[in-house]
Amino acid sequence: MLAGLLTGGLFASGATPAFARPEHLARTAERGVTTVTARLAPPVVTAGEPAALVAQLSPAQQGRPVTVERYVGGAWAPLLDGTANAAGRAVVPLDTTQPGTQRLRVVAEAWNGGPASAPSRAVTLTVTTPDQCTPRTPLADPDADLAARCLAARLDRWKGAGLMGVGQQLNMSSAAYTAPLAALGSRRVPVVGFDLWELGKTRTYEFPFFDQALADLVAMAQGGAVLTASWHAPNPHTGREYNDRSWHSFGALLDSATPEAQAFWAGYDEQLAVLAALQAEGVAIVFRPFHEVNGDWFWWGRPNAAAFTKVYHQLQERAWAAGVHNVLWGYSFAAANRPGIVAPEKLLPARVDVAGIDSYYPSTGSHRGGQAPSMAGYAAVAKRVPRMAFTEIGPSADKKQSWKPSVITATAKAQPRRPLWALLWVDDASGYKQISSLNGGLSWLDSCPFGFCPVR
Repeated sequence: MLAGLLTGGLFASGATPAFARPEHLARTAERGVTTVTARLAPPVVTAGEPAALVAQLSPAQQGRPVTVERYVGGAWAPLLDGTANAAGRAVVPLDTTQPGTQRLRVVAEAWNGGPASAPSRAVTLTVTTPDQCTPRTPLADPDADLAARCLAARLDRWKGAGLMGVGQQLNMSSAAYTAPLAALGSRRVPVVGFDLWELGKTRTYEFPFFDQALADLVAMAQGGAVLTASWHAPNPHTGREYNDRSWHSFGALLDSATPEAQAFWAGYDEQLAVLAALQAEGVAIVFRPFHEVNGDWFWWGRPNAAAFTKVYHQLQERAWAAGVHNVLWGYSFAAANRPGIVAPEKLLPARVDVAGIDSYYPSTGSHRGGQAPSMAGYAAVAKRVPRMAFTEIGPSADKKQSWKPSVITATAKAQPRRPLWALLWVDDASGYKQISSLNGGLSWLDSCPFGFCPVR
């Protein structure tokens, strides 16, 4: 299942691609001419990272075979085959094991008595070596390891290509943690989220599966997925869970003599051990501690700004002192869409690599199905952080499967700084949230070939 998730494949979708205008389709249909376009998702990768050629036929002709050709030795030669889906699109994964450039084009083969199409315009895939992983914006960690630098460079390339990766959160506290991915079939998502607290809890179960879960996350990353993790840290004063706000004196974490600081930092060291285990496997991760810190529903919410930024810096310093250098440091804030939620730019730590908004729309009926989650606060943070994301997005209470995730793409395109990915949560007691359960969720993913939505 993991191999199928990360290698991609051909997608079925009934949606008309955004780049195929209806009037153009009508004209080509009248002339009996098939036009073919090609693009890469993404066009630049480090050796071993996934990439695909996306071919689009106009008009759409489901089942028509296409051939990807490569320019070698002064001539075009067949390389790979694919088949157009209902939307006239074929997604053909490419071999990226060897560094260098590949000049590619695609041809729709003769079909139903008609001739082959004219070839598409050529596109160039560039495959670099790991020593070429140079992030456009320097990382917070001056000693970031190669995996972290390559992860940052990959995200920067997505940004340069105008691509937004689709992400799916996993419920690591369940033995069926891969179920949200299995529900996607052969469809690929380039971003996978999980929670470190949930992962750690698996050690205490009657049938613990921590080692297997960690191995599966490593396999996902090595197969091409970007991993991103939150941390629902327990309340260090009461010992109860993350949503216990009976104590929230954040400044106590700065005094090593307090029992709260001792409990918190001991718990953090456990998370560093997990990050170190990933580092040993050559896996980097986007880590977003204290997510939604500007909200008022977690014990760490709405802290004193000076205390928060000092604690965040101590998280970084403690990780680096422990030899953990495989982290891209994230700042994940809640949409500031009501009184009581602090403007997120007021809590922005001094040095972060990625920032993103957690925004949910309270979908409770079909009349709310097209409503976009709030972006309040996104633009203010984006002015100061080059890499932005929709770190959590979707409906908050969709019990009728009425909310349509296609609005995510439109929302992304409307932002002055486009998000690098959009992560959807898992279904829970409040309603449907994961891609496969939402109204049109699979067709929306199908509209993002190889898991990438064009947002330029």
